[in-house]
Amino acid sequence: MKKTIHSSLLTGLAIVSIGLPLTGGGFALKANAEQATVSMSNGAYSSPIQAPVIKPSWSFPVIPIDRNQVPDQAVAVAENGKVFAVDSNHRLVALEGTSGRKLWQYGNQLTPVLIHSNDTIYGMTQSGSIYAVRESGKKAWTTSLGFTKADHIYRIDSTVYITQSEQTAAVDAASGKLKWKISEDKDSYHGLNQLMETDGVLIRNYNVQGSLTFEQINAYDAKTGKKLWESFRTSFPLTIKNGVVYSVVNTFMMDDDPVNRKITIAQYNLKTGESKGERQYRWTDPENKDGIFRSGGIHGSAFLDGKDLYVFQGKALASYDFWNYKPDSKPARKWSQNGYEQLVPLWSIHEGRMFYQDFSTGGLIAMKLASGQFIHYDYGDNPTIQADVFGKGVYVGQSDGVFHGYDLMTLKPVFTVNIGSRSFGPTLKSGGMIFIQSGNRLHAVKLPASLK
Repeated sequence: MKKTIHSSLLTGLAIVSIGLPLTGGGFALKANAEQATVSMSNGAYSSPIQAPVIKPSWSFPVIPIDRNQVPDQAVAVAENGKVFAVDSNHRLVALEGTSGRKLWQYGNQLTPVLIHSNDTIYGMTQSGSIYAVRESGKKAWTTSLGFTKADHIYRIDSTVYITQSEQTAAVDAASGKLKWKISEDKDSYHGLNQLMETDGVLIRNYNVQGSLTFEQINAYDAKTGKKLWESFRTSFPLTIKNGVVYSVVNTFMMDDDPVNRKITIAQYNLKTGESKGERQYRWTDPENKDGIFRSGGIHGSAFLDGKDLYVFQGKALASYDFWNYKPDSKPARKWSQNGYEQLVPLWSIHEGRMFYQDFSTGGLIAMKLASGQFIHYDYGDNPTIQADVFGKGVYVGQSDGVFHGYDLMTLKPVFTVNIGSRSFGPTLKSGGMIFIQSGNRLHAVKLPASLK
């Protein structure tokens, strides 16, 4: 899973004196410039990025990026050396990745919500229908749903799921036949962006408003859409194994001990939602001097990577063997996060690095699990708007419209592209090319050999 990310101030102002000779006076009047009430420098300075400036191989007009309207919109997807994009005329186009040559186009009045799966592109029309087009350009089917503001499409096995906030629809991937469509209460439910299917049970997460708003998971029969059970204050599952769902419980305002901390993981029967017990992972924080209880993110969240459960414990990161749980067991490994409490975990490990977003700057940061060393990937000369990691490369779009490619392992800048737009979407990659979504253009860049 890739996911999805400085500001500097101020320089001191010198006081200037100017001598003005006056005729017939025999003296000069000295005038002092007004002194600033507050003047400071943060000691930082901007260094130019030393990397070759290259030009895109080609660019193509697409629907403008608008993160305010559709935060996760997919203007384009890249697979099998091709790019499939919604162009500026709201049509789906297929482009050859290395040359940008248009292979075919399809439809009109399409929206920037699409996926590629099993050699098929699934997308939405402005009128609320879902369509399926083969990679060859041949239309497979279209099905009306009435989802004019659809936010996500997923394909799981033989089913395509479409979500629109509190609504969900299931469509047969081969025929386009509507299996079912459901809606939760629109006044209290707001759909989030995670969905999974296991053993005939579909699980989806929402924010649900009560006296307070918390995440909730609902389980549905994947064949009929019938709700099987729900669990308030419960996060999207860490995993499901042997018919048991494992999810972190949100205990905010229920267990706010600022010193004796813990993460609680609930266990539910997948089919019925019946409780199968719970686990607790405990740690101790220093006495809280400011009286503020910090919860979530780096101050009490967890994710599972294989058999390793990583628990973010504020000043420390701890890992446990998830499948050999013992109450009050000690961590298998532990790393210091002291001084980095402003980080937000991205719940991703790549090349032996745990990734974070810096809450204060928006930049990308990683910690080497082998040594505990923190690495900053936001040493650019302007704030980071978008950062993506593929293989051995880190790709960063800045607020000044400049895009940089870095070597993941050495941090050295490899290339720079002047894009000219301050708006960036997720970077795409297929083969030896990356595709930069920026403003109303899609730019293709051939990767240097070191990043392929």
